[in-house]
Amino acid sequence: MDQTLGYFIIVVSIVGGLLLLTGHGDFLMGGGNSDERRKLYDMKKVEKASGIAFLIIGAATIADMFTTGMAAKIAYLVFIIVIFAVLIVYMRKKCMK
Repeated sequence: MDQTLGYFIIVVSIVGGLLLLTGHGDFLMGGGNSDERRKLYDMKKVEKASGIAFLIIGAATIADMFTTGMAAKIAYLVFIIVIFAVLIVYMRKKCMK
């Protein structure tokens, strides 16, 4: 089960990241308050930053699949949290209109 979830995360994050980086993944950026978000943020920059974050998550998941220790699993979770924190800070600092 763990391997299957890992493969799923890898495929989804890499495909989603590539879609966002190429500009074809705007449907992934939808959700509630999208009109307000478009007024506040430069959506092209947000898409690029999110695409890069997705690709990094995919790479981290690939690395995680080859590790077995508990310390490596904890480091993986901390790394994912750091990626999201950096993405949020970047969006607030660099992607605002």
